[in-house]
Amino acid sequence: MKKLIYFVALVVLTLNSCKRVDFGDINIDPYQPQQGNIDALMRGAMSSFATNGGRVYFSNATLYAQYQSQTTYTQEQRYVQYVGSWYRYYVEQLNSLKSIVNTNDDVRGSTDNMKAIAELTSVLIYKRITDTYGDIPYFEALDNDNLTPNYTPQREIYLDLIARAKAARDLLNPSAFTPDANTDIFYGGDIQKWGKFANSLILALSIQLSNTDAASLAQNAFNEALGNSYGVIEDNSDNLVFTPNVAGGVVNPISRSRPGDFNVSKELTDALMGNPGPWGAGLNDPKNVTSNHTYDKRVLKYTENGSDGLPFGYTSYPGAADSMNDMFDSEDSPFTLFSAAYTWLNRAEGALIYSSGEDASTMLTNGIEKSYTAVGLTLSDASSYAAIRIADAGNASIAPGGMAQVIGEEKWFALFPDGFAAWAEQRRTGWPALQPAPDAVNGGVIPHRMLYPSNSKTVNPNGWAQGVQGLLPSEDLNTSEIWWEQ
Repeated sequence: MKKLIYFVALVVLTLNSCKRVDFGDINIDPYQPQQGNIDALMRGAMSSFATNGGRVYFSNATLYAQYQSQTTYTQEQRYVQYVGSWYRYYVEQLNSLKSIVNTNDDVRGSTDNMKAIAELTSVLIYKRITDTYGDIPYFEALDNDNLTPNYTPQREIYLDLIARAKAARDLLNPSAFTPDANTDIFYGGDIQKWGKFANSLILALSIQLSNTDAASLAQNAFNEALGNSYGVIEDNSDNLVFTPNVAGGVVNPISRSRPGDFNVSKELTDALMGNPGPWGAGLNDPKNVTSNHTYDKRVLKYTENGSDGLPFGYTSYPGAADSMNDMFDSEDSPFTLFSAAYTWLNRAEGALIYSSGEDASTMLTNGIEKSYTAVGLTLSDASSYAAIRIADAGNASIAPGGMAQVIGEEKWFALFPDGFAAWAEQRRTGWPALQPAPDAVNGGVIPHRMLYPSNSKTVNPNGWAQGVQGLLPSEDLNTSEIWWEQ
């Protein structure tokens, strides 16, 4: 009998030892998050994008747009074939934003506004990536199970970005839960402002397609956004602005570059001062690359002392030159990611090419006024300057390209110091008429793009080859043109 009891007990013990037991949280590290917090993901992604600094993430674009010149290490301004990087874009920013879009968290009743804001931020980031490289991983980019995503043609990317911006705008709901300023570090959960930004972003996306076979589709998108009930960014109070948190280690992106290595370019200061003459043959010759011939007071705000910048694109230059104003490059300086001035100037161009029904001169004037007042200059100074520029647009001996030329040049002035936006606009329009670096090492061509990251070819050779096929010529060089400028 005892043997039988022992046998039954042994069987029960054996069966129990094979049973899967739930030990609760015994193996969970209490100091590590077990799932993504969407508030932290949004704050982190926005902060990462807004603080992108250094060569491929910031300063190279300011050099290609000739906003800055290099003082000592001059490789980038002489167009050395510098390999790019998109790690921060995809891993730190877009992946986090996708997690927000895909969340099922309904604790607060609705996450629609969080999803819409995440989508709009993603569209802004993707625009920068494709404008920088051309065809990129897009539709398959954030699939963690696919380490070799296809590269999507830029035409498809742009049309999808427009569609996503529209869908996100229409998802916005002012009466639903909105994130606070600790989460949404751009607009503090102001849904009306996000709606205006969405429409303004659609204008910019649509304008960038003006020279392509998708122009008619872009025109429809432009005019639809212009007539949307949210409106567009019209006042500087609605600008998309990043405000650093220096105490928390979050600083202005320009401050990440050593200020002693850069000065404002003489090309920009000469143009703002209205100096006469085309590109000179010598270092000290005026290099006015615009049609502007009058003194523009923005030079007092863009530079530290309102004086000459550094001639662009030389191996070395022994003279002194002015640096960027502290209002732009200090650690705690706010950085504008999207502005009213840019939106008004896009509307000025839309009046010319997209039959928007608005008056180009009025839009141009408004754009100049917002650019002036954004840096603390007076409305009267802006109005006087705008009147001269409108007259320039009607004088073929001053501005052979007419109103389109003046608008393009004024975008260059107004977008400072956002090199990425200015570089994209200049490549598309040809204004201002920038000249290549005198000591260029790439055959004397202002870069049309940055090279794909080095590991993109080794890790994903088929995708890399797809991307290269979309370039003209089909070579991974900074002289190859991307789709919307071919």
